[in-house]
Amino acid sequence: MAIKDIKWIDAAGDYMCIHANDDTFILRRTMKELEKELSPQLFQRVHRSAIVNVNQVEKLCNQQNGEYHLQLKNGQQLKVSRSYKDKIKQLILGQ
Repeated sequence: MAIKDIKWIDAAGDYMCIHANDDTFILRRTMKELEKELSPQLFQRVHRSAIVNVNQVEKLCNQQNGEYHLQLKNGQQLKVSRSYKDKIKQLILGQ
């Protein structure tokens, strides 16, 4: 698996699920550790339990309840937490 093939990463308890192409790989590591190893130009934290490959983002969706979701090119939707919302909006609108 190449780093560029990673679409998103999410937490499952003490494990990280790395979604790349059509596969999911499991690592026993913290989100913070993984985030430090990934390039911030390519990967952004969008939630306390999710990191996304910015090249995989299709659009930012504003929900009626004020929440935001990212829609990835493969159709997957990821929730964006309030603490990351402004950074993600700036990143997406700046592209």
